[in-house]
Amino acid sequence: MLRIIFGSYFVVTLIVTCVQLAAEYRHTKSDIDNELMAMDLTFGASLASSTWRFQGDVQKATLKGISNLPVVTGVKIEDPQGRLVLAQGNIFDSQGRQIHVDADGAPSPVAVDFLNAAIGHRFPILYRDEHDLSHDIGSWTVYSSRHVVIQKVAYGFMLILINSIIKTLVLWFIFLYVFQRWLGAPITQLSSFVREQDLNRLDAPPSIVLPGKKRHELHFLADAINAMLASLSRHMAQNRLLYRELEQEKESLRALNKSLELRIAERTLDLEQANRQLKLLSLTDALTGISNRRCFDQALEREWRRCARNGKPLTVALFDVDWFKHYNDHYGHVAGDEVLRRVAETLQHTVGRAGDTVARYGGEEFALIAADTDAQAGLGVVHRMRDAVFSLHIAHALSHFGRITISVGVASCVPSQQDGDVNTLLQAADAALYRAKTGGRNQVLVAEWPLPASLEKAGDAA
Repeated sequence: MLRIIFGSYFVVTLIVTCVQLAAEYRHTKSDIDNELMAMDLTFGASLASSTWRFQGDVQKATLKGISNLPVVTGVKIEDPQGRLVLAQGNIFDSQGRQIHVDADGAPSPVAVDFLNAAIGHRFPILYRDEHDLSHDIGSWTVYSSRHVVIQKVAYGFMLILINSIIKTLVLWFIFLYVFQRWLGAPITQLSSFVREQDLNRLDAPPSIVLPGKKRHELHFLADAINAMLASLSRHMAQNRLLYRELEQEKESLRALNKSLELRIAERTLDLEQANRQLKLLSLTDALTGISNRRCFDQALEREWRRCARNGKPLTVALFDVDWFKHYNDHYGHVAGDEVLRRVAETLQHTVGRAGDTVARYGGEEFALIAADTDAQAGLGVVHRMRDAVFSLHIAHALSHFGRITISVGVASCVPSQQDGDVNTLLQAADAALYRAKTGGRNQVLVAEWPLPASLEKAGDAA
């Protein structure tokens, strides 16, 4: 901590000292520039007079006096064409090189560095004659350098440096004593106390008491630590109680989740059964228990595509209960429904093949789909179905046969993937059924194929 404090203080002191030195350097340089500028008022007239009258001794004496000034490092006189006439000290020649001219006028080169770099001010030499006419007879330049500025600043720099060192040392000893006496021992005691605490064993939290009659910030920190430990002890006791309660709740949740899983499994099973039953109901005729018209249409479309792919024949038959309307009118609708159930059951059982579909087509009409079955084989199946219904011996007083009979129309073809339509096959079977009903009923007729374009269904004659 002390290193950080005094390191920061040293950096700040160094920055402030540098700022003071920079300000002092700028101020001193400005003073020197003003002194150089003022030399034109002091020596300008003397140089103009001696130059106009060609008084070389006076010129040399004047230049020597100027060069001996503390702020001057060199001076020179040039004619109006810029040629060097007379010089003394460090100057710049006509080629811009810095040279040193001694008292005898001998030049020598000067190694230029940051400190001896010349700073010059050039003044014109103007002579005013007795007629008050001004004559430009050349110029003179006076030089100074950064070394001169730094020499003037050096004394102030030493004072600033000594002042900063004294303040730093005094502050160091003051901080060292105060920290060691008032902060060091209490902080060590606090750190040892905190390091020894075990957060898992705070049932009876200890406390720390710092020595000293006069309380300061570290005493307040010790009080805060004691209060924090007491609060942690209370909260940990509460947390242990909450943890036990949470364990109990967790066990309850496990039991509840298990119960919910069982109930969900039961509901899922019930839902699956309900979906299967719903699907079955959507494809089953409610009265007869066999496939309904929707199931028939789906099966016919599916078998048509399959037979078209495999090049197999497909046979469709449409059944109609003869004079069923008269039966309903005579025996009642309840008896009529029973007839439809018995006819459907008989047709279903007589088919004998699992792949064939028997469906209630609508009203007293039924339908058969026999895949991979040509017209000859299909005709044999349909004859057995008609005979089975005839063998039921269900009395029908208004029938020519005295019992319930059925008429059947059969149509068969080999579906094509490019040509043909399943509706055409149904239309052909329907036309054959119409001919069977109009031709005496209780018979099976095979449709003409392909169906004549002029043939139209005349309607149900029942």
